[in-house]
Amino acid sequence: MPYHTLVLSQYRAALQSLATDSTLSHQQALEILCARDALHNALKQEPFIPAELLECIHELDAQLQQHKQRIDQALALSTYRHSLPAKPNGWWWYLDQQRPPHRLDRYDWVFKGLTFGGWSVSLALLVNIASRFLSGGPGVAGTSAIIVPTLITLLKAKSDLTEEEQKDNDFSEALKKGFEELLTGLKVPKFLHAETKFLSTMALLLGLLGFWFSLPRISDSYGERGLEHYRAGELSSAEADYQRAIALDPDNAKAHYNLAVVYEDWLQLKKSKQEYQLAVSAKIPRAYNNLARLYILEGDYPKAANLLVEGLKLTTEQSVYPEDQYNLYKNLGWVRFKQNRDDEAKIALEKALKIAKNPKVANYLPNRASASCILAQVLERQKKPEAAKESLKQWEHCRNLIITNLSISKANKWLDLANDLGIGNRLIPEEDTWLHLANERIQKAQQQKQRP
Repeated sequence: MPYHTLVLSQYRAALQSLATDSTLSHQQALEILCARDALHNALKQEPFIPAELLECIHELDAQLQQHKQRIDQALALSTYRHSLPAKPNGWWWYLDQQRPPHRLDRYDWVFKGLTFGGWSVSLALLVNIASRFLSGGPGVAGTSAIIVPTLITLLKAKSDLTEEEQKDNDFSEALKKGFEELLTGLKVPKFLHAETKFLSTMALLLGLLGFWFSLPRISDSYGERGLEHYRAGELSSAEADYQRAIALDPDNAKAHYNLAVVYEDWLQLKKSKQEYQLAVSAKIPRAYNNLARLYILEGDYPKAANLLVEGLKLTTEQSVYPEDQYNLYKNLGWVRFKQNRDDEAKIALEKALKIAKNPKVANYLPNRASASCILAQVLERQKKPEAAKESLKQWEHCRNLIITNLSISKANKWLDLANDLGIGNRLIPEEDTWLHLANERIQKAQQQKQRP
């Protein structure tokens, strides 16, 4: 049997799959095209083609042409053309280009442009998200959070490239082929492929936008974890979490404030002031107080006073904890004392002491001795007998509160040690000086009392 007769029989047999109305598989469609290829190659070897053979081939080709839409739906022909060793010349490999144009095809260029724009925006969003996670230190959670959207976005972008851009890229071809096969498997008509790709790109973009808008919530979770580390005394871990929180949401004022507290504990006051300043811009009263306190320690009293006055104004505009009001009044009294404005200092300190008298508030004031210590110094400068008596009373109050402060004395044995060594609260270093002054004033008063 001549070879061309054999391959003609194979071509006829392959076309039998078109005789039924069942869905044509991509394997069956490929067998038809490969059989037609084999017939074409066999005929090229023949010096003469009989008329009856040519007529038979024409009839079989007519069957193939009649069902070209089914072939087109079963195969992504554009991707299979690139799999051949050379560009095919046979018309059967271009059945997808022979289908009559659908009225929606005229808009394909619009959807292709929108698709390109969509994944360009997706890539930009992805870069923004990834840079935020990585700039604060990736961590396991951060790395996991960006891997999935990164892979999805890049793969989707690859699969949506035009055929010309992909012809020399096997990986891109595989992606495009896979996506085309997916659409075919879902029975999406060929004329809707461009629109479907656009919709899938928009779905990806919406997913990334949702992730981007959730960054503040993720930032808050890092901030909460940082606070847990801080309370456990793990300051390095707290710093890392706060930095991640700020990287994800630069406007996270609480994270800026808490990071400033960590830096202040480490005595990195320059960094601390920078973070407090950012928290001040978000109108956090506690940040006003802490930044003002640093300025007081530096001797920059005008800046400190301005911050404290502004902070107290905020307490009338928003709900704040009483201990925040205490600290603002206490530090305002302190700065006025440093400015020799004793009357104003006395008023502010008395307001602070009034707040501290509430037992529920006092439990949250590790520095409740401070107002008494400063008021004692204010009264001491007045050089009046009644003021001197009240000053001694405040010194005693100052001393007792410092040495009984639970943050430095866990058991009674620490009380004498604190009294003997003059140890103040490590978070309130100025109390060490005030404790020394209190001991001096009380001892002096006792000595004067013992004189005949």
